[in-house]
Amino acid sequence: MLKSEKVNIVSCVKCTIFFLSLHQYYLIIKKIMFNRLFLLFTVLSMSFYNVKSAEAFYPEPTFFTQADDFFLHTIERGQTVYSIAAMYNVSVDDIYRLNPESKKLIRVGEVLKIPQESSSYLYHTIEPQETLYSLAQIYHMKGEDIIAANPGLSVKTFTIGKIIRIPTNLVTTPIQGGNEVVNKSITNSLLFQASPASNVNIIKVALLLPFCIKDNATNQNSPKNRMTEYYEGFLLALKEIKKSNISVNLQVYDIGTNTKEIPAILKKKEMQDIHLLIGGLYDEQIKVLSRFAKEHGIPYVIPFTSLSNEPINNPDVYQINTPQSYLYSKASLAFINKYGKSNIIIVSDESGASDKKEFIDLLKQDLQDKNISYNTVSLGTDFYNTITALLSRNQTNVIVPSNDSSETLSKLTPQLKSILDNHLDMSLTLFGYPVWQSYSTKYSNDFFRLNATFYSLFYSDPTSQETKNFYSTFYKWYTRILENNFPKYGMLGYDTGMYFIRLIHTYGSPFDSHINDIKYKGVQTDFYFERLNNWGGFINTNMYLINYNSDYTITKSLVK
Repeated sequence: MLKSEKVNIVSCVKCTIFFLSLHQYYLIIKKIMFNRLFLLFTVLSMSFYNVKSAEAFYPEPTFFTQADDFFLHTIERGQTVYSIAAMYNVSVDDIYRLNPESKKLIRVGEVLKIPQESSSYLYHTIEPQETLYSLAQIYHMKGEDIIAANPGLSVKTFTIGKIIRIPTNLVTTPIQGGNEVVNKSITNSLLFQASPASNVNIIKVALLLPFCIKDNATNQNSPKNRMTEYYEGFLLALKEIKKSNISVNLQVYDIGTNTKEIPAILKKKEMQDIHLLIGGLYDEQIKVLSRFAKEHGIPYVIPFTSLSNEPINNPDVYQINTPQSYLYSKASLAFINKYGKSNIIIVSDESGASDKKEFIDLLKQDLQDKNISYNTVSLGTDFYNTITALLSRNQTNVIVPSNDSSETLSKLTPQLKSILDNHLDMSLTLFGYPVWQSYSTKYSNDFFRLNATFYSLFYSDPTSQETKNFYSTFYKWYTRILENNFPKYGMLGYDTGMYFIRLIHTYGSPFDSHINDIKYKGVQTDFYFERLNNWGGFINTNMYLINYNSDYTITKSLVK
């Protein structure tokens, strides 16, 4: 069942931000410290707890065993100082103050001191021998309270060095009395619980996009065509899904390019019990939709941007477009796994400019950490002779430009082809970037000649039958072809609809504990979601390596 499109106009709602005064902040800290001292007294007096049994596998609880003013965070791949600051609601300057060396560079595995500045949570680094039960005793609260503050916490994520949040406004009574071993087992078993699968007869989906119907201006930057194409692709997914007797109630709204239309839409009765929310293009729109989803426990898909911070602190968010730092990190490791034994040459622009500086810097750092040598050369007037002197006849030569522009390719590819023409025994590969697929019409022959490879979250092989079928179906229904965008918005709408609706049909909503249990081969992208932390949401970290082979075939390899 498919409902007709709905487009509503709503009034602007002002948002008020409250700031704690210094005195209020002092009172909160004073209350926290009082609770700590009170608990310490009760533990010492042993008036509330039984004597620990001989089988206890955790040390005698002492309240707040870590430093009061900071905690320790171990840097993971893809993280930046900015994303770490956003994760803990502190400023970048706060991190720099405690970790002066982080201004220059941070490395995976290094430990940062993070200030305890939140008035709502304390952050705890899990230490050896600690369990959910022992933490409940330390912080004088139920295990369920800790789980509620950390929706991603499970037996797999409760590991040494991981961070969890402790809500400061919950000082309750943990399990006590009775058998110590039984109490411990009941609390620790919470880590093994997962959301049970449930059947959904009619899946309710809301699609909120900036169609800009009321915008009559012919602005070339308008998202109107892209959003329409995304919606059309989504409708094709519903058409395909209907063949499996899956019913979908779809609500569609035009939210314009700002947030003034959104509050009235979200207040509608039919929006209160939806199973899935998709949409938002601009950051402020995404923040409003994310807040609504979090308050109502509704899964929210951010389909377009890679720049949102909402997945960091909202457990109900699923961001399809991978943040650049995570994409670069995965691409760098994939490069090393594939070309670690090759002769690597990084080509910089003659002016020194690089729009891929972040990736190139990370790649150089990873190569150095693994003791893999590389050379650098400037794309200048003597480029041909300079790079020829660096090439190897005994290894594959991998050329990595530091710029992804079409202009760079126009300068680089003729000289690389000339090298191959003059050195027939030379093996050469050109490594590059996702946007290159939008240049394929102009450079496809060069890509095949140079055995080009690039990484990408999105890719549709124009030679595959699946892609041909999609193009044919899209044209049949809408009598036009897909726009030349990266990614293809029609395909993105189709893949998103196919994946998430099948997921809800199989497991119900919410589906966080089953997010990667659906096996789906997309037309343009597959999905593999990873939770950013124990209290945050998910990002799609699926990635391909696309290789243009010398026999004029294209290979798409999934990076795991």
